[in-house]
Amino acid sequence: MGSTQERIKKRREYIKRAGMAYTQYSFAMLLVSVFAFLALCLIGLFIAYLSGNSRSMKPAGPFALIAVAAVFVMVGVTTCVLVALSDKVRQRAEQIPYVPPVTGDTFPAEEVLVRGSEEPAQEQSKVLLRGTDGSTGAGELELLRSSQQQDTH
Repeated sequence: MGSTQERIKKRREYIKRAGMAYTQYSFAMLLVSVFAFLALCLIGLFIAYLSGNSRSMKPAGPFALIAVAAVFVMVGVTTCVLVALSDKVRQRAEQIPYVPPVTGDTFPAEEVLVRGSEEPAQEQSKVLLRGTDGSTGAGELELLRSSQQQDTH
């Protein structure tokens, strides 16, 4: 049974490592999505400031435009860095060697218990109805009667 326990242990380690790697990848992609959305919002804000045609918005001064452009560049660079990091995490996750699940089909031959295919020597009902004290005085009918009496009470 040692090899089966070892295979189960390896499978658990694989599941932990793969789960952690894919969780990190998912988190990195979530951050990429958030920063990409923020970059798109900043582009829209930048275009709105440049156009200045909106009645509710006044044309922006040069400092506001520089600030929006600087924030956009920072968000864009951060997004690119997160994309590169998420790609590395994904590659690491894919490099984890697969460990198949341990099922009855995959047990080695020496660890499989095989039941005989021949019929039992005694009839099964007679074996189940014999007394436990070894006495031959109590017959099958007496045992059945006593169990039926207990059921009715």
